[in-house]
Amino acid sequence: MRTKALLISLIAIFAISFSSCNYTMKTMKTPNNYVEFKKDDFTFSEQVVGRGAQTKVFGIDWCHLFVSKTGSIQALPFSFPIIGNLPIAGSEAYAIWDLMEKNGAGYDVVFYPQYETQTKGVPFIFQKSTTTVKARLAKIK
Repeated sequence: MRTKALLISLIAIFAISFSSCNYTMKTMKTPNNYVEFKKDDFTFSEQVVGRGAQTKVFGIDWCHLFVSKTGSIQALPFSFPIIGNLPIAGSEAYAIWDLMEKNGAGYDVVFYPQYETQTKGVPFIFQKSTTTVKARLAKIK
């Protein structure tokens, strides 16, 4: 009797697991639409600079814990794209935010940012990172 109940339970679990996968595995791909630009399609700025700093105590950035002003890539159609090197996190993202905040009015794209990061302190206990980013901004003609 116990073997029969175990067999029925295993069959039920097997059937449920395959039927539930049917719903969780459905995906839809978005089309890969893009526009091909050439250098002549942009008006470039001079090289501009942004700076960002991050101080971590015991591995936590207390200054940016609840307020975060970072530059990042979002999957929104009206975002400010960065072509070239993407900011990873921390002081690089704060430097990109500073660059766009000071110089980004009227520009559409950040081209090939170059990061210079200096890190001081003892990892995990106290660490201060300062990043300077240099890039050119561009407007689409």
